[in-house]
Amino acid sequence: MFDDGPSPQIAADRIEREVSRAFLDVVERGQDLAAMMGAKRFAIVFAAYREGRLALQPFLDTSYPGLSALSHALSAPGVSAELQQAVTRAQPTIFSADRELPAHHGQATVPALVNEEASIVLPVHSPCGRRGLVALSGPEMTVEEDRSMRAHLRAFALFRAACQLRAPEPRARHGLSKRDIECLRLTADGLTSEQIAERLGLSVHTANQYVAAAAEKLDAVNRMHAVAKALRAGIIS
Repeated sequence: MFDDGPSPQIAADRIEREVSRAFLDVVERGQDLAAMMGAKRFAIVFAAYREGRLALQPFLDTSYPGLSALSHALSAPGVSAELQQAVTRAQPTIFSADRELPAHHGQATVPALVNEEASIVLPVHSPCGRRGLVALSGPEMTVEEDRSMRAHLRAFALFRAACQLRAPEPRARHGLSKRDIECLRLTADGLTSEQIAERLGLSVHTANQYVAAAAEKLDAVNRMHAVAKALRAGIIS
């Protein structure tokens, strides 16, 4: 009798475990990079242009599988002029309310990305042409030039590893309806169910149903997990 091999479900579970391990490996490398700089958190974001405008899409950070305050600050609607310049600048940019930081970086003095924390934003790109930022932040972060240069080199390797994991699903395969995606996008913008319902002309119950359906289709444990998965897959931006 021939062995047909593992069932499709077993094979799918094995692939899911391998993918999860790969993501966690990149997260661990990001945490090591943050520790090197005395930072509290790290974040990897991808840069994309939508209708001629720059958008920063969060991918992985310290709070995986969720999104940290740093990722939210980097990907907030309406990319700041400082972040737009940071993407194309060769040197790191420091964001802090402290005007006494060293001048060897392209420095933005106010406002800080995360309250009461200094952040260093490292522009990165991959051989396949993707661009993005690796950001580190923390109240006790070190920003000396020599250490920052070494961190920048490690950030390029970290971004290349992240690029290998980023494979957006075609929109036709995720099963989300147009209304599911609208509700997820508004949730990502920080709107409550009541605000989403008002914006889209729905009842609060219906808005909740759309968000719950989106979470189920994305195999997410809650609405914020669904938002994080949709952002990483490129379904919303």
